[in-house]
Amino acid sequence: MYMMDLVEDHWPDLQQVHRRSVHLLIRGVIGPVSVVATVGVEQQSSTLQREDQVIDIVSRFKKSWIEYFSSLNDSSAAAANPDRFAEQQWGKNYMLNGRPHTHTGPPIVLYHPVFGNFLTNLKSSNQLSPKFHDSIFEYFWASQRIYHAEAGSRASNQDENTRTILEDLLGKLWRVTEDGPNPDAVTIGSNGGACLFIEMKDEIGTGGSDPSIQTAYSYSRFWRNSQLKDRCCCPSILIAIAGPWMCVLGAVLLDRPVVQPMTDYIWVGINPSRPLDVVSVARVFDSILMARKELEVYYAKLTSTSSMDSLNPKPFVAPFFPYPNHFIGEGGNRIKFTYKGYLNRLSVKNLQLGPSKSQLIPSKLVFLAECFGTDPTTSIVVKFVESYNANAHKLLAEAGLAPQLLYDGVANANENVQLGPDYRMIVMEYIAGVDLGRYTGSTLPRCVSADVDRAVSLLHNSNFVFGDPRPPNVMLVKDVAGAVVGAKLIDFDWCGKHQEERYPFSMNTEIDWASGVGPGALLDKVHDIDMKNRLFALYEVDNTGSHG
Repeated sequence: MYMMDLVEDHWPDLQQVHRRSVHLLIRGVIGPVSVVATVGVEQQSSTLQREDQVIDIVSRFKKSWIEYFSSLNDSSAAAANPDRFAEQQWGKNYMLNGRPHTHTGPPIVLYHPVFGNFLTNLKSSNQLSPKFHDSIFEYFWASQRIYHAEAGSRASNQDENTRTILEDLLGKLWRVTEDGPNPDAVTIGSNGGACLFIEMKDEIGTGGSDPSIQTAYSYSRFWRNSQLKDRCCCPSILIAIAGPWMCVLGAVLLDRPVVQPMTDYIWVGINPSRPLDVVSVARVFDSILMARKELEVYYAKLTSTSSMDSLNPKPFVAPFFPYPNHFIGEGGNRIKFTYKGYLNRLSVKNLQLGPSKSQLIPSKLVFLAECFGTDPTTSIVVKFVESYNANAHKLLAEAGLAPQLLYDGVANANENVQLGPDYRMIVMEYIAGVDLGRYTGSTLPRCVSADVDRAVSLLHNSNFVFGDPRPPNVMLVKDVAGAVVGAKLIDFDWCGKHQEERYPFSMNTEIDWASGVGPGALLDKVHDIDMKNRLFALYEVDNTGSHG
């Protein structure tokens, strides 16, 4: 039943749908929806409205800060206790660290270049100095020793034995003097910006808490009192050490802390079965050192008003949106833009319900922005993707069946290197309309199905499979009078060659897809046709052509 996609709009967690109960869905005309953190597609009619929405976003984020930071009553060590941590994460003042999976934030690589640079540096083949390798082996010996478990004392034996060696690798490390247990080590820039947080345990399981969670709480406690959080997203590198195991994480502050691992838990010692691991471990430490230096420069420049202007024309907005703020146009010109809101392409019903579990960051990495120096103001859509089929997009754009593609970060990967190895930026024209997932009418003009048919046929004739022809990916085009006059396809993330490329493994299996569609399955034109037929079976077609 294709209608399950609409049911999911009301019950995102299908486990909450009781099979022995009867659930009634009543479709009605919904009036104006006030969504603060999400810019409604049909509410973006003027620059003034957009400025008001940006101010609302900032207000909502800062309110969320107050609520989250006021909940940090325990020390970092106490808060990271498994029972206390679980209580915090199931409440409203959780951090976005992927525990549970519903509390996963947007990719932090989008919010500061230090994280993408770190991931890129991990893949570097540049030779490290012999002296650096000597320090690595010295740290290996200290890391692989067996230490007595912590017994009430804040300091671990490993802390005292490895601190000097870590300073040889990473530079001077400090202790903070805030009341209560503090991080084992921290590095702070010249104007108070924290670059590194380090938490050490003698062994896995000692000390009563996970060091990766404890260092995340140390990050939160430090930044709650910093005035810099009004001017940046507070990027920091977190290092969790337990015996000979180490994990490097990154953190930013959005509506609440977002913490994500940059590495696995890695063995920091000699492994006879994998002798070359010493090179990769050395690369991790070198990447941490480079990240520290990058953040020290960043925080030093943050005191300059001119440096903030270079990040964003409205500095108070900068912490809440991704950091990329320009693209290279067809003529080679550098085109700057400023973010105006989130384009969360959900159904009206979802917008009426509001963000799930009070989270302000939408899951779709799609943003509304405006270019500088254009008269009238030019609106654009900026999205960040793991993959994108620009050729298919351009094919439909030339036929007027997709928005114009203004920038393809997949083809220009070198320009987006700071986003790391996995994300690219896509920029396209903004279409004033509403996607089919937000459409509240019961009938559709014939021109909509005709345009979708034509778009799918053009793709299939070029051996492309669109992959996801569901309501949110069909944009209804309206004329100046508000009448629907056609449709365009958007979102070419899954689009690929017929029987060659595959569906992503991360796709939502709760949706009732066409037969043969599934994680890792081969793309097939038959899937497009089946899903398209299901799509228009939901609506009565108005043969008069168009309506408002």
